[in-house]
Amino acid sequence: MATYKIGYLIGSLASGSINRTLSKALIRLAPDGLEFTEIPIGNLPLYSSDYDADYPPEGRSFKEAIENSDGILI
Repeated sequence: MATYKIGYLIGSLASGSINRTLSKALIRLAPDGLEFTEIPIGNLPLYSSDYDADYPPEGRSFKEAIENSDGILI
């Protein structure tokens, strides 16, 4: 059976966020064959066209996490 990499974003940075709680429940209920990885957003810089030529490290990590996922949950 193939394993699919699913990246997920949590829209709140609060540790007690309902979105974080729901994502944990979803992971517990998900069928076999899915591997979940949180894609953190807390350190992302605000967008600036100045970054288009060279992403800051946080932006590069975010971009690579998206590229390495078979699916994304927001």
